Amino acid sequence: MLGVNITILNNISSIKNIEFLLLLLIEIFSIICTLYLLIYFLFHWRFMVIKSLPNQSIVLLIIVSFLYIIFDLPFTINSYYFGSDYSRILSFCLFRNWIHYTLICNNLYLVATSSIQRYFLLFKIHLLRKRQTRWILHYIPLIFCIIYPPIFYLITIIFYSCTSTDIINSQYCTIPCYFQNSILLIVDCIIHYILPLIITISANIVLICWMIHLRCDLNVEQMYLWKRQKKLISQILIFSLFYIIGWLPSTIVFALNAFSFNKLNQYGSVVVWLNYTSYFICPLQPFICLILVPEPIYFLQDTLRQLLRKAMMRTSVITVEP
Repeated sequence: MLGVNITILNNISSIKNIEFLLLLLIEIFSIICTLYLLIYFLFHWRFMVIKSLPNQSIVLLIIVSFLYIIFDLPFTINSYYFGSDYSRILSFCLFRNWIHYTLICNNLYLVATSSIQRYFLLFKIHLLRKRQTRWILHYIPLIFCIIYPPIFYLITIIFYSCTSTDIINSQYCTIPCYFQNSILLIVDCIIHYILPLIITISANIVLICWMIHLRCDLNVEQMYLWKRQKKLISQILIFSLFYIIGWLPSTIVFALNAFSFNKLNQYGSVVVWLNYTSYFICPLQPFICLILVPEPIYFLQDTLRQLLRKAMMRTSVITVEP
């Protein structure tokens, strides 16, 4: 019996080590990719960001993912390595919960908003040529996506007064205190998780239907334009599908947990696994953004070709010299 218990503990330890290594590797590669993208956008700011409305939401998503892998993911990796949180002081746990839920909400809201805005950018671009409508349809929604989540979670996590769970005797920081309020938990689940996913899914369905409708009405001269839009819409669908597949399982579990008042404890291992897979969404985000903004890849390829060409020329010169 003791041998069986030791084997189980060893298996659990091995799984934890694998989960730790996967998170650590994806964080390292994500930081490298994110820094490269941010530097590229910084040097091409006017052309790639100021003059390109579609890229503005992409840049915000990259910044949000960078904040996540810098301020949130390291604590998660630390807990997988040591088996406990870095600190269980109340102020630290409040900050970690606040930054975690804020960045996730930022992420979901930005994806949902950009999914709607893509429709206007593709099919109703004339509405965005006017300054007033551009602010209403583009800038104000993006500003809301960035400002609203930190304010909401500042109120519900930092300033919400309730009987806090004893975190000193726990290995990990406990869930936010407002989770004890079932009504507030349901509102949080619907507005910040379910609604953005529904908007993202609905917006992509509308894009597909609109593309099919346009295809039926196009003549031969307009076929080239349709093929170009088809490629762009395909990229958007792949981009959105990544978020839908990534967030939908954990959102469903969160919703069931909220509406059933914490009756999913018997499925603890499934819930833990779904939460673990959700940690990869923000770190993988910079790579997925390259689907919609491939210019940094082209720039890197051209730079590497030039460096390789110069190196080959120097080698040939050295070879020719007596």
